[in-house]
Amino acid sequence: MDWGEFTQNWDGDGDVAWPLLAVAARADSELVYTGDGSGRVTTYTLGAAGAALDRVSSVRCAQSAVRRVQPLPRGRVFVQSDDAVQVATDGGRRQRRWATTPNDAFVGAGVDGDGRSAFVCTAAGAGTLLDLEAGAVVRRAGVEPAAGAVHYSGGAVVLGTGDGMLAVRDPRAALRVVQAATVGAGPVLDLAVHAQRVYVCAAQAVRVYDVRKLAQPARVVTCEGQPTRLWAGAADLWVACEEGFVETRTLASEGADAGAAFVEPALGEYAFISALAAAPSERVALVADTEGVLHVWADSEEPRLSTGRGPDVLDGLDLDSDFGGGPAFDDERVSLAYAGTPADLSAPLLSRMDAAALCDVGRPVNYVDAAVSGALKTLGGVGYAANPRAARRNQQPFGGPDWRRRWHGGAGGARDDRELTQGRPKFLSQQRRHGSRPAADRAEPAEPSSANSSAPPKHLQQMRIEYSRFGVEDFDFSLYNATAWSGLEGNVRNAYANALLQLLFFSGELRQLALAHCAGACADALCLSCQLGLLFRMLATAQGASCHASQLLQVLAQRPEAAALGLLEDAHGHVVGAYAVLARRLLRFVLEQATVECRRLQQPDARLVERVFGAAQQTTTLCPACRATSARESHVFAVDLDAPGSGSSGLAAALAGGSASVRRAESRGLSRQRAGFLDLVSRALARTDTQRAWCAQCKKFQLLTTDKRIMRAPEAYLALNFPPAAGEGEGSGSNPWQMTLPLSFALRVSAADTRALPDDDDAAHGEPRLELAAVVSSVRDTRRGPDHLVVHVRDPDDAARWLLLNDFLVQRVPVASVAAFHDWWRLPAIAVYARPDRHALQAAVAAVTRSHPYRISTRILTAPRSALDTQPPPVTSAARNASSSSARMRNAAVPLSKAEAESLERGTFRCALDAEFVVLEDAIMEVFSDGTRHMLRPPVHVLARLSAVRANPGDLHGVPFIDDYVAISRPVFDLATQYSGIHAGDLTVGLSPYRLSTMKEVYKKLRLLVDCNCVIIGHGLKHDFRVCNIVVPPALQRDTMLLFQSPSHIRPISLRFLYWYFSRKSIQTREHSSVEDAQATLKVFESYALCVAADRGLESVLDDIYSVGASMSWKLPDQKF
Repeated sequence: MDWGEFTQNWDGDGDVAWPLLAVAARADSELVYTGDGSGRVTTYTLGAAGAALDRVSSVRCAQSAVRRVQPLPRGRVFVQSDDAVQVATDGGRRQRRWATTPNDAFVGAGVDGDGRSAFVCTAAGAGTLLDLEAGAVVRRAGVEPAAGAVHYSGGAVVLGTGDGMLAVRDPRAALRVVQAATVGAGPVLDLAVHAQRVYVCAAQAVRVYDVRKLAQPARVVTCEGQPTRLWAGAADLWVACEEGFVETRTLASEGADAGAAFVEPALGEYAFISALAAAPSERVALVADTEGVLHVWADSEEPRLSTGRGPDVLDGLDLDSDFGGGPAFDDERVSLAYAGTPADLSAPLLSRMDAAALCDVGRPVNYVDAAVSGALKTLGGVGYAANPRAARRNQQPFGGPDWRRRWHGGAGGARDDRELTQGRPKFLSQQRRHGSRPAADRAEPAEPSSANSSAPPKHLQQMRIEYSRFGVEDFDFSLYNATAWSGLEGNVRNAYANALLQLLFFSGELRQLALAHCAGACADALCLSCQLGLLFRMLATAQGASCHASQLLQVLAQRPEAAALGLLEDAHGHVVGAYAVLARRLLRFVLEQATVECRRLQQPDARLVERVFGAAQQTTTLCPACRATSARESHVFAVDLDAPGSGSSGLAAALAGGSASVRRAESRGLSRQRAGFLDLVSRALARTDTQRAWCAQCKKFQLLTTDKRIMRAPEAYLALNFPPAAGEGEGSGSNPWQMTLPLSFALRVSAADTRALPDDDDAAHGEPRLELAAVVSSVRDTRRGPDHLVVHVRDPDDAARWLLLNDFLVQRVPVASVAAFHDWWRLPAIAVYARPDRHALQAAVAAVTRSHPYRISTRILTAPRSALDTQPPPVTSAARNASSSSARMRNAAVPLSKAEAESLERGTFRCALDAEFVVLEDAIMEVFSDGTRHMLRPPVHVLARLSAVRANPGDLHGVPFIDDYVAISRPVFDLATQYSGIHAGDLTVGLSPYRLSTMKEVYKKLRLLVDCNCVIIGHGLKHDFRVCNIVVPPALQRDTMLLFQSPSHIRPISLRFLYWYFSRKSIQTREHSSVEDAQATLKVFESYALCVAADRGLESVLDDIYSVGASMSWKLPDQKF
């Protein structure tokens, strides 16, 4: 038999598909099952060779990734996902389901051969034996944790764990261990059982064990590659290797002899095999990869999946010879598939459709013109719209060289990343090597077009940072931003908050209050207002450079309230629900904390933040039984609109133009008003609800009426929260918000009438007017994919233009693309309206900023103290021997004198700086089948020690004035002692021999140097400033790594080699010290200044440095000079 590729199948939506993690074939029919990372199970049938598979059904069975799919008798299927195991029909109807806790996912499952029972286990080692027929739990027992490889038959449960253990348990004896063995140092990747043999994929080989005796392997099979997955059939053992191919081994020889089949699917560049199965007939191999492609290989052009017959129900039946041995029609035990089969099968059946009779009718239409969807009117679940006459009747445009551009990004939107960056290399190293136009010569990105509704344009899709071997500093963020406003990078945990943080930054009054607060003497290390102010200062001074909010997000993660409110992602970057829901919660939480934290600045008005966002609300509760009434006042920072489908007519019908009765009334000339968005706002500002609650007067639960009403119009900003639509966060791909937001409206607030009015209404005259200021939207790249948040804000430089901020992408867009929501991929999350006439509030904020201006005091450098100084460091021998004059020093630093502080304020102060970091979280790498590695997320570094030495001439030249160790309470992945000089306990309060400081205190010192235009000398400053989360203007940087880098050489020269070249002395002989490195950098920079001033010139010195370095292989000699 000659094996070859039969077909490939890919069901991606747009350009993205979920990875396929499970694949199987049914034994009694021609069905193929796949399970993907979104929780969807899809069934197919084979078509012609080279053609796509025919999809039969596709159902989302779970909220997490599907790990195993096992066909069961009678048209059922067993599905194991991370959060549940279930039994469903082929059509998707759920029959049985067992769920696990959120923190203990299912990692393995096995189904008995008859499909009546199953065994499942979780990551924590909770094993469960299930009766699939009765839907009951038979037995529970503790098993080996992290048993990802499971096989179950009626007589034994075989488990393979992540630490290389193999165990056999008896399900008839309380699941006790019968046999156990250690198969190797690595994990058990997969296992398969045939007869009395257990085939284990571990330790880069396939080991064969006798299930009755696991002490030693009976055989070790060496494959042509490194095995990762196994599947045992009736005759062959199928082995998938990490190199990207599948080979077979005969089971008769216990895997010693090679089988006839050899499968080598055409994997993508970054794909590897994620699932493997062979059809029960063993004539078809099914290989799934991480790019969502199903590779089907077969031994013939017309292969069969099944074994040719279903369950053996014909035995003992009275056969009818007139139908060639077929069963009687009235026997209920026989499927109709067995009835009426002719005895002579040499001629094709009449039901068979000849391939020659098929014709291609053209590409199926999978889009709706935006002119149609934008004017759609919904009635009874059916949409109606006028024909825009954009094409001939019953025709849609297809083909042509520009059809992909038309339907994937519109006429003005970028269709791919290369078009978005205008063909420039993404990495600075590639640009230096090949040359590229400077960012200033780039044209402004094209404005997006709303003509496309089939997929979001590239500038609205999720932005991802790519990493070269030089790290994230090599990525050219300027390709995605041609404005003076800075974006926020999304490669940090909880970066979904970027859109909300940008919204708050462009709220001018709140930004001024946060800046005034952060410059003060707030001692709270977890103060969110301080972090907001420091972030806003960085965004305001970055001049378009890319920033990131890692420091603020780390403080947010340490707040216990954030975890209680569900505002944080887990270790894998996942959240419960949609990011839009988290953004609404986070907005309230941040504003509530800012109200409490900023009250010290706002005397006599202690509630200034509440005046900036939201309005006062009165809640009145009435008991109909006793007529008891209670009232209370509160403040709402955001107003919640009604959910879709609520109210008498439903939101979708209201936004689409009202019901049929409304239109009939209008046609008769009646004055009945059409429902719309402003009615929803009016209903949210003054609403009456009924709920069952405790009545203190009646002393029992009653049906109470609650009336909530805004007491007065907002003074500045009104935030409107759009509720989650049905299926939001689940990838439903629907959009009930078919509407266009009004750019402005009037607001009437009184005791008798509270409602929103259109601008052209006569009743709106004299009422406060609100204008659209910002919109946070939830965008999906694919219909079943996760959502991400983008924000549109008014351009402060031009009120008629708008800015799109999608993480680090910043782009000017027209207002038409901001207010219109007519596509499935964009849903509104938060809309902020602002009053243009907020002069009284602006005057109150100006008074606060005058009394508390943003000016960080130089006292933090002349008399440094820390909130942690109340806990004195342990008494060490070094401390006992220290003189009393060093009591005011912080570690090795001598504080600035008054004259030096004045020099700093004048902008004439210079310093040399160095920082040491520890690794908080390791990098996340993706390993491909060819052995290559790709970085998904770089390691998370955090500042551990910051040192700065004086560079101005004088007696204290080269003496440090900053030497701070940062206290870290979170677990540290790697101290990197060899490179950081940090030892265990150095950063722990109560254990450290040094004077510790909080991260905020150290950051404010660095912020003060930048604000005072201090020239900073360092080596590799770009990396240091990135980790410190600060943007320093290039005019203030003197980076010796760049100063001594030849244009003809990409390799940077280390500080250690440069210092040895100029002084013939060695540094960093044992461990790094930031003080020593800062002093060495200062020496190297002074040598650079001498080279520039000398007749010899810098070019000759560079040539000599590279010549000496190449001759020494860039390694320093052992002897000292």
